[in-house]
Amino acid sequence: MTPQFAQGGRFWCLAFLCLGLPVCVALAMIVPMGEVADEAGHLARAAALAQGQWLGHRADVPYADGTVHRVAGVTLDSPWDDLARSRPPDFGGTLAPRDAVLSNGQVFVPLHTIATYPPLLYVPSALGLSVGRALGLDRAAAARLGRLTNAAAYMALGLAALAYATHGRAALFALLCLPMSLSLAASFSQDGLIVALAALAAALLTPWSKREKGTRPRLAGAVLAITAIVLAKPPYAPIAVMLLIPLPLARRCLRFYWHRLLLIALTVTPAVLWTMGVAAFVAAPVPRPTYEAGPLWTSVRPALFNSTDPVAQAEVLLSTLLRIATVPTNFLFSLKHLVALAKGMIGVFGWYDQPLPVAIYVLWICALLIPLLIPRRESLPSRRERFLLMTS
Repeated sequence: MTPQFAQGGRFWCLAFLCLGLPVCVALAMIVPMGEVADEAGHLARAAALAQGQWLGHRADVPYADGTVHRVAGVTLDSPWDDLARSRPPDFGGTLAPRDAVLSNGQVFVPLHTIATYPPLLYVPSALGLSVGRALGLDRAAAARLGRLTNAAAYMALGLAALAYATHGRAALFALLCLPMSLSLAASFSQDGLIVALAALAAALLTPWSKREKGTRPRLAGAVLAITAIVLAKPPYAPIAVMLLIPLPLARRCLRFYWHRLLLIALTVTPAVLWTMGVAAFVAAPVPRPTYEAGPLWTSVRPALFNSTDPVAQAEVLLSTLLRIATVPTNFLFSLKHLVALAKGMIGVFGWYDQPLPVAIYVLWICALLIPLLIPRRESLPSRRERFLLMTS
């Protein structure tokens, strides 16, 4: 499938290279290791993969209060764990796990949810670590190389998105060049690659003449990109409804919807199977200081918990089905949370505690609005298609 550089494709690809590449390289080299949100856990996941450990596993870990909890994590050489600890652990009164050094000098690192992620999106950074060690680099230099290979994968996916898109290149460019996107790309986090894969899926689903070759490969590429996203983060499964585009309305299109719904089911099936597998063999509750159930709890009290309890959380939601809609709605439509989400989308660095100057947020909000003002030579997608893309 050859990229179609139509109506400014080369311009946007060149602009992305000129802006995104140097920023990614600078962030990968300058930002201290572990100073990106959750990077310590992602680095441990990539390092374990580089050592041949494809899956996380469970282990019993002693905690500072003397209790022992079975948690999910990975086993790796202790220097990798030390490298990612950019700050002294401050658990604010919560449980702190003790280092459990094994007889072979390795250490079990609790990763909780990160331990359940599939290895696919950690392959680029793990490859960088492996190459760095093969070249005789010390671990710090190998980790920088791991960041750079992750950034290279992000750049490749971003360039593909800008090359294949037939509409909305300015919006995709803005999304790919957000400070937060580039920060994640230049780290061990898989989230940067998820952003790039989402951009690529949207680009491949932009309107494409059926008379031209490449329609089926574009759809297949979008399916693979969305499958990778949902496999990495199963809660992102609603993004698969993008595959319903172009949303034809004629009765004769029932066959189209049947095929696309089947395609959506096939797209999310790997994530369902993976989730079932890790729930049975890898996942474990996240230890918490003992706490009383919250105000929404409707069962017997006192109800004390010392870890996350998905079953109890489900009981709270199912006790009043409307809460499935009202709980996220009340969160998302709170002005405080909307501001925090907007800032986080543009960029909050460090352990989500290093905001950018206010002027940067204002400039980026303006930049994200510019694509709406650019004169268009082609017609916009229909309103129903735009609504579907926005909600998914």
